[in-house]
Amino acid sequence: MSGGGSRAALVIGSAFVHDIGSLFPVTMTLAGDELAFTFVSSCPSPDAVDEWVRRRSGTVVAGRVPRFFVDAGGRRIRVELAGSPIRALVVLADEVTAAPAVPRLGRWQDQMPCRVRGAMDELARMLSRCHHHAGGAAPLIDLELAYRPDREYETRLAGAHERVRAYIAPVRPVLAMRWRSATSAQRKAFLAEVPDGTPARGWLRRRRTTRIMGMEVEVSP
Repeated sequence: MSGGGSRAALVIGSAFVHDIGSLFPVTMTLAGDELAFTFVSSCPSPDAVDEWVRRRSGTVVAGRVPRFFVDAGGRRIRVELAGSPIRALVVLADEVTAAPAVPRLGRWQDQMPCRVRGAMDELARMLSRCHHHAGGAAPLIDLELAYRPDREYETRLAGAHERVRAYIAPVRPVLAMRWRSATSAQRKAFLAEVPDGTPARGWLRRRRTTRIMGMEVEVSP
């Protein structure tokens, strides 16, 4: 992604999340300008995967033509965007819930694509502004999406009407950001825009937690 750095990857990645069909992003990892996702498939079974791929083949996703590769007996779909370092793995829901580190699924996951995209878009804008202000090469960051247990989940669940309980998330989506390649002036300009947050302690050292477009973000100084 020549010259665009992490900002360009975030812009294309946000459009990718939108165009792929608002699937639940289980993981997202940005390493400089290389972006990888894992999504939960909307297909109820491996038998429906071929139809899912057929409807999307030949379409334009994030301004590019996607390539689909079905493997594992139709249980996994690898997606590549031509001309970009954007990759994705789409898996069936039962493969996700079988992994203990991944949150249980429910209607709450429907809101996550929009929340993740909002934070990606704002981070891209912030990187663009800090680059414009400080100059130099396009800054590079590492960014990782994780879901952490919500300690207030049981309390909120108990106080909610049965009809809305499926929409209450048992986890908090968190983006952890650290610098990969940036000048001190770029970091300073970026951090000047970060809303005041709570300083993190322990192994996180000087990292602080803030909120960007409603998403919890851990930002290195």
